[in-house]
Amino acid sequence: MYNHRLYLAYWFTNSTVLFLSRFLIPNNNIILGNWRFNSFEASIYAGFWLTFLFWVWWDFAIARGIKLDNKFITFVFFLFVNSFSVWAVSMFYRVIGFGLTNYYWALAMGFAVTILQRAAWRVIVKRT
Repeated sequence: MYNHRLYLAYWFTNSTVLFLSRFLIPNNNIILGNWRFNSFEASIYAGFWLTFLFWVWWDFAIARGIKLDNKFITFVFFLFVNSFSVWAVSMFYRVIGFGLTNYYWALAMGFAVTILQRAAWRVIVKRT
């Protein structure tokens, strides 16, 4: 049952990072919202797709037997997955409402998401 709570916690974490990055990243390097979604709705929708891509990569790693026992290897793997997911979701700006003008920010946002997902993991998994 904790998988559902963990998925929702990751979705909340991803959406929060996207929404707050609009205020923290300088010079309008992030575009949040379009003709269909306002910035809040776009962060929730894009956060869902970030979480979905993250979950797909995680299931892929489990299915392929990738050992995620070492903390450094796990962090680097999830940093790559989150950064790639931020970049991939931002490529569909017209549909999702989230875009980046400088893709170096995808790495920074992936770093923040990875740290906060780890915190969510500790809260959700240790609670059950």
